[in-house]
Amino acid sequence: MQLPAFFGHKRSINLLPRDAFESSTVGIVLEWALAFGKWAVILTQLIVMFAFLWRFALDRQMTDLRTAVAKDVAIIGSYNQIERDFILAQKRISFAKTALVDQTTISRAFTLLTQATPAGIWYDHITITPKTLSFTAYASSLGSFGQFLTTLQHTPFFTAVTISQIQDGGAKDAQMQFDVTLTLGAQKTT
Repeated sequence: MQLPAFFGHKRSINLLPRDAFESSTVGIVLEWALAFGKWAVILTQLIVMFAFLWRFALDRQMTDLRTAVAKDVAIIGSYNQIERDFILAQKRISFAKTALVDQTTISRAFTLLTQATPAGIWYDHITITPKTLSFTAYASSLGSFGQFLTTLQHTPFFTAVTISQIQDGGAKDAQMQFDVTLTLGAQKTT
């Protein structure tokens, strides 16, 4: 029994007569090159189609990445005010630490100034820095002024006593007005 042609038997029908060129070396190489070229073109088209489809996936990833970056930039931008507040708080803490260190010196200077002030002296305004104490004061008599300056000069905490201005009168019942700058020294307990 003979099987029909479509079961495993391939019959090719060639209506063109065989040429001697087809069986020559050049013909065989040319036939092989054409078959290889056909498959190379098909493979190249598949690669191009894959790259084209892959580009859509990359475009989607890039869009997602840009969205994520924009979201992260917005989050970081929302922390700008917190960062500024933190830096400001750090500066305030630094200033407070410096003030706390200088507080003992300033407190000691006021205590000694209060102890050195006789009854006939009163102050108009006082300016204090960590190194100096400046004030404008009034004296009701020349004796209270002299006693005040002598006491300030003999106080070891004040390393220098500078009188920058002396005027007659000034306030009610004042015989003189004067400006003094005291240079504060190292803190010593007396």
